[in-house]
Amino acid sequence: MTDSDVVRRFVDTYNSGDAAGIGPFYAEDVVLQDPLTPKPTEGREAVVAMGEAYRQAFPDMVWTLTRDPVVASGAIAWEVRVAGTMTGSLPGPDGDIPATGRPFAVDMGVFWTLGADGLIAEEHAYFDATGMMTQLGLVP
Repeated sequence: MTDSDVVRRFVDTYNSGDAAGIGPFYAEDVVLQDPLTPKPTEGREAVVAMGEAYRQAFPDMVWTLTRDPVVASGAIAWEVRVAGTMTGSLPGPDGDIPATGRPFAVDMGVFWTLGADGLIAEEHAYFDATGMMTQLGLVP
């Protein structure tokens, strides 16, 4: 299986609704940077918990690859369109953010650094968090 296939399998797994299924893709001590979290998310369990929280807040969320992944030595970059409707609450830094019932769609760039074992050791995700929050009606 190629590194590009791993990205497709990851997206398919998350789209299946099984957020816990993404766990095996990550190293135990993974570090994830995301524009919606004030501090990095550290550790496989915390990353899976974050994936589950997003899935609960946006149960219809779909990730669609928009370009073929770019693979370099020990790293993968890929782009995805993320869309869903906020029908559940989402944990925020100051408590739960209540469901808005509104849809959103954003384009996201994801950069993975892989460990020697082929698992994701580091992930950086980039997207327009303010645009997402505006679409959800959470900021003016």
